[in-house]
Order: sequence, then structure tokens, then C-alpha cells
Amino acid sequence: MTVLPPKSTFWLPDDEWHRVQKSLPITCVDVLPVQLRQGKVAGVGLILRHTPHQGPRWCLIGGRLQYKELLTDAVHRELFETLGGKLKFKLLGLGEPDKVVQYLPEPDSTEYYDPRQHAISLTFIAEVSGELDPQGEALDFNWFTIDQVCKLDDEIGFGQQSLIIDLLERVNK
Repeated sequence: MTVLPPKSTFWLPDDEWHRVQKSLPITCVDVLPVQLRQGKVAGVGLILRHTPHQGPRWCLIGGRLQYKELLTDAVHRELFETLGGKLKFKLLGLGEPDKVVQYLPEPDSTEYYDPRQHAISLTFIAEVSGELDPQGEALDFNWFTIDQVCKLDDEIGFGQQSLIIDLLERVNK
């Protein structure tokens, strides 16, 4: 049985949270689930979620870092909250972010756009397997080939398509 990391008991009331979102960059973790075959990416996992500005789109798994939470614990929590407690995962690399990106609230200011906030995303790649049960913000979960990801264009949210392709190039060197 897998033990989930403890949830933070520190959450701001909605009105305070919205004020913080409009005042400070928010630190987030994002995770790109992958399936590996002979050390190369054979499949990319994305969740279908409702975005605040585009409607349903395929996206990385992720969310904000909680107070006093280690980065790897945040990755663990986000994966389990989104895909259920029966999954298995292993972070690729040394357990450090594979890429850092900024999402800005103004359209066309960067390729990564989130109208809710200025977010700093520490993005990880994780080999994921086991029984996956989309839940929480995940309306669905699907495995895609690299070719399929390259053709999704307007179906990927928050401008993440180029991020996904860049992460895949790092793994498949």
C-alpha cells in the first residue's frame, strides 16, 4: 500500500489567495509522465483538464507547492491526487527539475500563459506505470506517442506543447 504525503493544513481563504495570485509569482511543480522502452520515451501521459481560458485541454500534471513541502513530495502528491494511489513512478535524473518555465498572466508575453497568475513551474519527468485512475482536476488521462503530441497543437493547454517536446528531446538524446 502506498502512503500519501501529508497535506498541508495551511490554505488561505479564497479572497486572500486571489490577492496573492495577483501580487506574487506562485511556485508550482509540473510533471510529465512517460513510458520508457530501452531508455527512450515510448509514451507521454497527459491529463485532460478544464483550463480557465481555453476550456478542456491536454496538460501536464501539476499544481502549486505547499508551505514547507519538499519539491519531490509535491511531485508525489500531485501524481497521486491526479492519478490515484495505485500508480508507481520514478523521477528521471537526480530528482531535480528538468526545466524551469514561467507562465505569465498576459497573453502573448511568453509562450506559456496562465490568466490566473504569474507562476514559476519546476517541471519534472517521471516514468509512470500501474493502475491509473484520473481524478481531481483530471477529466481523463491518455498515453500519446511523440508523433501524436506533435500534432495536438491547439489541444494542449497553457502553451505546454513546446515544453513537452523540449523535455522529450532531453530524455531521448
